[in-house]
Amino acid sequence: MTALAMMMSGIAVFFQIRRDRLPDATRLENVRELRAQEERLLAERRAELSIVEQKIQDRDRLIAQVSALEERHKAVQAELASLDAARREIEEVKEQAAAAAADLAIATQELAKKSAELEALDAQLNPERLAEAKREVEKLSSERAALETSLPSLRAERDSALRSIEAARALQAQHAALALELSRTREELEGLAAKKGELLEVEASLRSRRDETVRLADELDRSAARRNALLSEISDLEDRVRQLQDQDEERAKLKVELDEQRLLRNQLAEQVEYLAARKERLAAETGEGGGADASALLEDLTRLPTSLEAPATLRHASRPEQEALYAVTKYLQDHRLDYSARTVDAFHTALKINDNTQLTVLAGVSGTGKSLLPRRYAEAMGIHFLQIAVEPRWDSPQDLLGFYNYIEKKYRATDLARLLVHMDPYSSSELHDPRQPRGDHMALVLLDEMNLARVEYYFSEFLSRLEVRPTYAEASDERKRKDAMIPIDIRGLKKSVSLFPAHNVLFAGTMNDDESTQALSDKVLDRGNVLQFAAPREFKKPTGIQNVERPDQAQSFKSWRGWVRSVESLGAANRETADAAIGTLAEIMEDCGRPFGHRLRDAILAYVANYPVRGNGGLDVRVPLADQIEFRILPKLRGIDIQSHGNAFDKLKSLIGDDLSDQEFAERIGDLLGKQENGSGLFVWRGLTRRG
Repeated sequence: MTALAMMMSGIAVFFQIRRDRLPDATRLENVRELRAQEERLLAERRAELSIVEQKIQDRDRLIAQVSALEERHKAVQAELASLDAARREIEEVKEQAAAAAADLAIATQELAKKSAELEALDAQLNPERLAEAKREVEKLSSERAALETSLPSLRAERDSALRSIEAARALQAQHAALALELSRTREELEGLAAKKGELLEVEASLRSRRDETVRLADELDRSAARRNALLSEISDLEDRVRQLQDQDEERAKLKVELDEQRLLRNQLAEQVEYLAARKERLAAETGEGGGADASALLEDLTRLPTSLEAPATLRHASRPEQEALYAVTKYLQDHRLDYSARTVDAFHTALKINDNTQLTVLAGVSGTGKSLLPRRYAEAMGIHFLQIAVEPRWDSPQDLLGFYNYIEKKYRATDLARLLVHMDPYSSSELHDPRQPRGDHMALVLLDEMNLARVEYYFSEFLSRLEVRPTYAEASDERKRKDAMIPIDIRGLKKSVSLFPAHNVLFAGTMNDDESTQALSDKVLDRGNVLQFAAPREFKKPTGIQNVERPDQAQSFKSWRGWVRSVESLGAANRETADAAIGTLAEIMEDCGRPFGHRLRDAILAYVANYPVRGNGGLDVRVPLADQIEFRILPKLRGIDIQSHGNAFDKLKSLIGDDLSDQEFAERIGDLLGKQENGSGLFVWRGLTRRG
């Protein structure tokens, strides 16, 4: 062992000398091999130490066994000493039992003899001898009775003696066994004594080995210290390697950024080329003003709106509809906004069916979160958001899209007009470069407090254009887009300019229920879903909003269109349920003097077919059908006399509660009918706060 230690020390010294003479890279070349050698030596020392400790444990166990056997030998000797007294007592009992048996035999013989004599005397009939014999018999009888009386006790003594004899025999057998075990124990003790001597020798050897182990432990500690130093050097080398790797990654990132900048530069060059060509084309189309005047005329309209200033190179999100809705719900919760999942699904579905329903309206008293839902929904979904504050003075489409300033001789465009220019994937107005990668983006336009002015004055024509817009599948045909083009009045241009509201632009609005606002006309109601927000019944304590990270990806419009389903996807059973409910609604509305046509029927079916399915269950068409009664039917019943149309309202409650299994909705209608019948007598839907 000493030689091994000296050899290891020599190796260490030799290694130290070589390491001092060589540079760092060469000096640390065999660090891992030396560390492995040190660890193997440490493992061998630990194995030897384990064997020594096992032998020490065996010695302690044998000493404990010897002590236990000595104690047992002493107990056996004490028990043998107590057996001598019992043996003597057994002999005395045996003698008493033998004497009692002899007396009993003698008495029995004497009784038999006297009985014989009595019989002989009875034969001779000698009165005197008979009387004497009788006396003798009586005497013998009394002696016999005495003997019989004492016989049970004698028998008991005999039985006790027999039991004592058996116990004595058992004790003798036990004594013999103990003697045999004692003999064996003595032999074991002799063997243990010999083994004890061996153990003493082993103990002496162990002491020396223990000293050797202590020395080895010290040597191991020194080896561990050397190993730790080597590990520290290895760690430093690994840190240097990681730094080099980080530099490589940074270099790769810089290369990617450089490639992106080159691509962006090429795109900008193409855009400059396109704008120059467009400038020449506009100069040819203008009259007296020349090219410069044409550029000035369209400068404000072609400017990028603030809502689209986010980089157009944002990563597009192509994901399942359920995943997108989960992201929206989580984002709303992070902002401490308490919208039910059903409200989010309803708003999402109303936007998704913009082929059939061009406007989604959020109505209710002020402060119920109507404006926050569209904004946060757009942020979470990755959709550009444009909020337009409607003013009471608005009375024409120019307030929505802009106007021609005769003094400045420029067209003053609104953000909505600019957004329509840049979001048009077909560049219908020829004012936007179609190579700009915004055709797959989406935008949500919110007309805030849209009923401060009469909606028909400033938005009616816009709604009509949206209504005649071709379907998304047909929109690529320029001829079919013609009727949906919105003309822009720009004086001084030979060629008129028109804007196309593409399908990737969604429209929503908010309206307050108070005396300063205007009611929506049937034209607007027929083309929109009205989500009525009920007044809160309880006011929770506001909680602080943590820093919520806004998603950095743009929702792909192609992916969005992949979520849209046709009415044929409903299936026969669901379509039958939907048709039956719509038929009942048609009868109810006819009775109320508010009938509806095919447009509303198609819009309801489109909403039902596109209602999202959360989880793994199938679509329950009763839920979206109940939504459509709330969003499309009840707003058209505003101002209906409750008393004169009681039968129609009863049918409506039966349809909602019994056929569609929405008791909460039916009870809310019944509660409002009861309150309003005793008030103005006219029905006004006030909304329903759902928790599901």
